[in-house]
Amino acid sequence: MEDKKSQLVELILVQNISAIVTLSERLNIDQDDVIVMINDLLSTGELQGSLTEDSTRFFKSSVKVSVAPVIEREEKLPSFLTYNTKPGKVTALVGFLVLAGGLTVNAFAQDIAEQNFAAILILIGLLVFLIGLFLIARRDTPD
Repeated sequence: MEDKKSQLVELILVQNISAIVTLSERLNIDQDDVIVMINDLLSTGELQGSLTEDSTRFFKSSVKVSVAPVIEREEKLPSFLTYNTKPGKVTALVGFLVLAGGLTVNAFAQDIAEQNFAAILILIGLLVFLIGLFLIARRDTPD
């Protein structure tokens, strides 16, 4: 039994195994026996840590902090988030204003020539508005 306890301490402290299932497979004993052995080692002070509430993992409290230097990285946004939609918004706004102007001219038109001019303004405004919406929608989706 002491041999299994020393193997358990080695598996936890040296090989950093925390899953109770893996520990029981490596030691060839039942999971409940592993939990009992861990509780015994905790009470004697040979191990320091805690079992999870469902008793599926054991986390040791003596975690080593890496001595490797921390390399700061510059966060680069994905390409689909850096797309500038301002030209599309401005184009759509201009198209909407031309469309509204054409509708206003059409509302106060006195003869057929003014109505024809208003129809041309409405079509041009609609075309420019749709081009602006197309420019906004050209943003690439993530892969």
